[in-house]
Amino acid sequence: MSLSLTGGAFNGMALKTPTGMNLTRPTSGKVRQALFNVLRGAFEDGDFLDLFAGSGAVGLEALSRGARRAVLVENHPAALRVLEANCRLLLSRGADPDALEWTKREARAYCKAAAAAGTRFAVVFADPPFDQDFTGLWDAMRPLVASNGIGIVQFPSRTPPDFAPQADRLLEYGESTLAIFRV
Repeated sequence: MSLSLTGGAFNGMALKTPTGMNLTRPTSGKVRQALFNVLRGAFEDGDFLDLFAGSGAVGLEALSRGARRAVLVENHPAALRVLEANCRLLLSRGADPDALEWTKREARAYCKAAAAAGTRFAVVFADPPFDQDFTGLWDAMRPLVASNGIGIVQFPSRTPPDFAPQADRLLEYGESTLAIFRV
């Protein structure tokens, strides 16, 4: 799959995606553009957390568009290798090394540890594999969202998670829906 950043300092930069397996479902350029239109003004100069980062497209897009720092969390070893390659590519193109962090960790475990440490983000974004159980995901993410911040969960439109009715806004893009929570 061809994937590139859609805006900001690194606009047009091609990203790698895992090949030969059904490992990730990268957020499409159309959905990323819509996401960042909604987020305009909410994350620039703030910290952005990308859970279930896969190729890193969303977190790297946030950094390209002005986030002060992007933290990308991925647990699958093959996806993490691609994520790391994309992060190193962005760094080779001039991204600030202090502004980019990636880690191998299960997303909910990361949330628990980060919440215990008092870590907060302007935006917390999660795009789990659609075959995963979404129960309790927003509850795990919520403590990481800074005051006046935004939490977003991308989920399959055909099977909304239990927390979808609590969202401040739902934006549907074909098979994907974004649940947007303002804190």
